Amino acid sequence: MRRGANLGDVSWEIAVDRDTQGELALEVEHCSCPPGYMGLSCEDCAPGYERSGHGPFLGTCVPARPRGPTCSAGAITPQASYGGSCQCKLHTTGPLCDQCKPNSFHLAPTNPHGCIPCFCAGVTKDCQSSSLRRDQVILDYSRGDQDQLELKSKDPRNPVSPRTQANIAYGAINFDRFDEAPGSTLYWKLPAKFLGNKVTAYGGYLKYTFRYSGDGRLTTDPDVIIRGNDITFQYTHRQQFIPDRENTVEIKIVEDSFHRTNEQAATREHLIMALADLDEILIKATYLDDCSQSSLISVYLDYATAHGNGLTAYEVEQCRCPPGYQGTSCEDCAPGYSRTGGGLYLGLCERCECNGHASECDKEYGFCVNCQHNTEGEHCERCKPGFVGDARRGTPHDCQPAATRPPCQCNNHSPRGCDSFGRCLFCEHNTEGVHCEQCKKGFYGVATRGTPYDCTPCPCPSASECFLDAQGQVQCRNCPAGYAGRLCNECGPGYARSTKPQSRDCEPIGRVTVDRIDFVQNPEAACSTADNNLA
Repeated sequence: MRRGANLGDVSWEIAVDRDTQGELALEVEHCSCPPGYMGLSCEDCAPGYERSGHGPFLGTCVPARPRGPTCSAGAITPQASYGGSCQCKLHTTGPLCDQCKPNSFHLAPTNPHGCIPCFCAGVTKDCQSSSLRRDQVILDYSRGDQDQLELKSKDPRNPVSPRTQANIAYGAINFDRFDEAPGSTLYWKLPAKFLGNKVTAYGGYLKYTFRYSGDGRLTTDPDVIIRGNDITFQYTHRQQFIPDRENTVEIKIVEDSFHRTNEQAATREHLIMALADLDEILIKATYLDDCSQSSLISVYLDYATAHGNGLTAYEVEQCRCPPGYQGTSCEDCAPGYSRTGGGLYLGLCERCECNGHASECDKEYGFCVNCQHNTEGEHCERCKPGFVGDARRGTPHDCQPAATRPPCQCNNHSPRGCDSFGRCLFCEHNTEGVHCEQCKKGFYGVATRGTPYDCTPCPCPSASECFLDAQGQVQCRNCPAGYAGRLCNECGPGYARSTKPQSRDCEPIGRVTVDRIDFVQNPEAACSTADNNLA
């Protein structure tokens, strides 16, 4: 048997220092306070005094010490200590805690750590706040959007989906066939425009409005599930929703808003990794054990771009990425680089291996994209059908059309044949040229005859070059001084054969040569004899 209790007419008498036409408060003391105290019972410190925390009862009032400067938002408390110093938060520094420590950015009073540490995918720690501005990805059925959404359970390994498609009507997308997925909590799966690289959503908000009806207990499954890069985050709303009415949820996209499924801490690093390649965003549709209808009215997701017209996204880091990386958090590989399995977090970016036939490759798997120069393969390593050559040489001319390949014409002087352009690879038999069609310097003949004896050494005793004239006779070229003739074997004008025995040299006419020098004991006699001979 229930019994009730009522309470009423409660009053509490107090004493005041004005005439209330009541009795005097004789039980209330009025003390004569010593210096530094005030109040009827000396319970307060007088102006210029402060409570020390020591002494009996409320503590002793002592003369107030001069206070230091007011600390900034980066301090744990706004008031400096008695020594005048500010106690900084984890990532702030400076006398007033008004600066971010190195490798951190964006000092904000709401941040319990003061500033945000740089992440930059683990490849650098050099970052600052971005200058990007907020924009939104919008799905709003109340404005006429017609995006059809998939309904599914939260378990990616054993997904459950109803057969009936949701119905778009009355400014919402609606579903009422929960009997097709008994015992499962269904979720709305957001469309592709909410997925992919959403790193700049960090610090923004995910806001959605929904309505539900039915009976039974509220389900305890998370309200929002985010998956990306094999990392799952969950959000559970702390307040109770109201059935048959529009409910709005607004989630700040920071690590403190979410929890992990594996009981690991939700960290900024893992959240940005998930945002770098979002695979799924799921919003709960089943709110009751016996849910009769669920409607999703709108979804808004903040992100940031260079052309946004919203507030500046100071919470988004802008990293100075090393070569091979790009993105605000260095989360992507630059063109010409692909992801490898090594390194921290998302992996390292290394140069594409495309043999010089492609400028970019798939950033995640490394296979070359858009092979040029008539090549194909994961690394552009082979010629396309109908083309021949060695694509691994790394030049634009590696692969040539097989039907139009120039004939190999080397006049039987190149045992190695030709390259893909018809150029002879190695000329023998003292020949040279693209087709081994001419004799080397110092040889003469007709190299196009195609025999090993086409080119003969020049018969020029004093010259190194020769040629065949129009009559087919050998002509030596560039005879040395004093020589002339077709074979440079005659003396030229002003020259004559040497008088030396067995010599064929040409010497200038009038030249005096000395055949022998005799040494005698009487130099005067020798000179006299020489003079007589000359006379």
